[in-house]
Amino acid sequence: MMTSADESSNNGVEGAGERVVVWTSKLHVPVERDRRIDRTTLVDTLFAGDNRKVTLLSAPAGWGKTTLLAQWVGGGGNAGEGQRFAWLSLDSSDNDPMWFWTYVICALQEASPGVGSRALELLDMGANTVRAVLPTLMNELAVVADRIVLILDDYHLVNNPDVHEQMTLFISHMPANLRLVLATRSDPLLPLARLRATGELLELRTDDLRFAAGEAERLFNDVLALDLSDTDIELLYQRTEGWAAGLYLAALSLAKCTDAAALIRTFAGDNRHIVDYLMAEVLDRQPPQLRSFMLRTSILRRLSGALCDAVLQDTDSASVLETIERENLFLVPLDLSRGWYRYHHLFAELLLTELHRTESQLVASLRQRAAAWFAAQGHTDAAVHHLVAAGDIEGTARVIAAGWVHEFNAGGLSTVSGWLDRLPRETVINDPRLSVARAWIALNEGRIDDSAFWIEDIEEKVASDAAAGGTIGAQAVVLRAIHSFKVGDVATTLKTAERATTLDLGEAPLARSAVYCIYGNALYFSGRTDEAQAAYRQAAQRAQNIGDRRYRIYALGYLALIAAERGQLADAERQIRRANGGGTDLGAEEHFVGVMLSLAAATVLEMRGDSAAAADAAALAVTSARRGGAIPEIAKALLVRAEIATRLGDHQSAKASRDEAGMLLGRCADTGIDQTLLFAADQCAGASVSARLAGCTINEELTPKELDVLRLLATRLSRREIGERLYVSLNTVKTHQRAVYRKLAVEDRGTAVKRGRELGLL
Repeated sequence: MMTSADESSNNGVEGAGERVVVWTSKLHVPVERDRRIDRTTLVDTLFAGDNRKVTLLSAPAGWGKTTLLAQWVGGGGNAGEGQRFAWLSLDSSDNDPMWFWTYVICALQEASPGVGSRALELLDMGANTVRAVLPTLMNELAVVADRIVLILDDYHLVNNPDVHEQMTLFISHMPANLRLVLATRSDPLLPLARLRATGELLELRTDDLRFAAGEAERLFNDVLALDLSDTDIELLYQRTEGWAAGLYLAALSLAKCTDAAALIRTFAGDNRHIVDYLMAEVLDRQPPQLRSFMLRTSILRRLSGALCDAVLQDTDSASVLETIERENLFLVPLDLSRGWYRYHHLFAELLLTELHRTESQLVASLRQRAAAWFAAQGHTDAAVHHLVAAGDIEGTARVIAAGWVHEFNAGGLSTVSGWLDRLPRETVINDPRLSVARAWIALNEGRIDDSAFWIEDIEEKVASDAAAGGTIGAQAVVLRAIHSFKVGDVATTLKTAERATTLDLGEAPLARSAVYCIYGNALYFSGRTDEAQAAYRQAAQRAQNIGDRRYRIYALGYLALIAAERGQLADAERQIRRANGGGTDLGAEEHFVGVMLSLAAATVLEMRGDSAAAADAAALAVTSARRGGAIPEIAKALLVRAEIATRLGDHQSAKASRDEAGMLLGRCADTGIDQTLLFAADQCAGASVSARLAGCTINEELTPKELDVLRLLATRLSRREIGERLYVSLNTVKTHQRAVYRKLAVEDRGTAVKRGRELGLL
């Protein structure tokens, strides 16, 4: 997102190879006007509502919600010691849940540095917001000594139902030291009735925000020195109905008027008519150059000197912005250095309407220049916004193709999907770069049928058009391997992934991170764990080199599981700590990339003798796997949970898990995966004989390879087939078989299997 040093912050999440940053101006309280009316009574009301969980300011545009909150924050000392304010100005880009909560956490960190750091890391890793990010954030907030007031301005711009649902949960579980304040033009889809009924809601609405007659008099005569008569003030007050924006617009019109009384007498109608009239009055009184500047920059949500220069093809925009601010023309500074501004929302709407009315032929060019500036700075979302508004489909597709990977890696799947939704479907289908984006999104969201459509579309383009090959063709191979694994076709996955490792993936970081992970998966679920281990090591290193935390965690999770299944508990715990950033948490995060961390934790805990904790970790693994895992991974998690449940005596749960795993495996295209999976799951139960057989007497501990042979002796496989499954010769199988018989003190296969079951090895 942002890269400008004076406008961005390194609060944020890691992307592929670089850190995603945020608009810090959104975290700043808007600078108050020098000429203002102090709303003392309303500020006191806000202070007095400190015992309410939620405060709602709900009124249309121009009723002074933001100004009132800025005054409240500016008088924060009156709130008593130990209270801090966190401010966030929302915009339409915050409809992506990942970005919404990123900004919320960054705002909280402005009030209490460091709070929410772990929650931000989980958000970056793709953690489940409801099950992992929000509980972690609540726990971090609960231990903050001071009371925090979180102010979300312009909440009406958030319309994503997922965000509203998450906010409902957030409100329900807020710690006592947190107060939430929402400023909005319309009531949000939140549990207001419940909060109202329980006395936890403070509401300020249009009637509360309305200027009193005395405040209007002070505005016109004391603050703005217009020297109006009582009669004129009363008429203006009645016509504007105490509407703050209407009063200020009237004041601007009257400031240079020679016959104020005559102008006031012409006012008529409702607020909309007054605004339309005053709009013309304000603009008509400005010098042509200033009027043109305001109209043509009204396309921008935020304004800076450099951005306005690019849009207007000028060189003096910074000084013009300073002039507009001095003239009190509804320009709001967004930082103390006056580097960034925005127009008052209502005024911006009116300016934009006038621009379309008077210079509609320029709008597309202005937006394309703005998009070019944003794209050059790496601000893809803003660039897409302007290009779509300009109707530039080709330009929009080009910018999305260049910027979607960075946003995707930062966790903004909803944002990327939203960009693509703004293009005609034919445009996406005809551009293989965008089809690749659609395929990755579908795979990550678990929409397997959709992903198959997009992968097939890419493959057809590559096959029919040599120019569409290269990196796109290589990515198609990786995508096909991932899709094959998702549906449980391990044999195809192995063949396709092995081929993918030989291809030039160029500057395709998603594929470069994924290719050795998916190759490792195919090897692991084929029973070739040594080779899988080597693939995962390479995957983890590649992911680390390009800053892809999620695939690094994913690969380390498999390495931890392999170590745990071999009874190498110290190594398993070391890999878990590497994945968790050095912490001691054994894979407790609720996100798909950590599913194998949870299974490794379950195995370690079981071998350490803590079956109850192991059961919790296995249950978490099942939940995580269901959030987008492949069929083999879901089945694997179910089988591990079944094994632990059996040991705890919960045979009903164990049977349910095994039945579900069997149903899933029955849908696999690879008919051999079921036996391999059952074999691998059994390893979790008996990898270390010394750990599992305390109190049991056997002649000598079985080696991992001997355990492999014993488990396959329990099947109908011949010794030659066992050798093929384990990738060893027939003679090697015979050698391991003789060692098993000797150590278990048995003489034949059937007795060896029976003895293995008695000892808990099978």
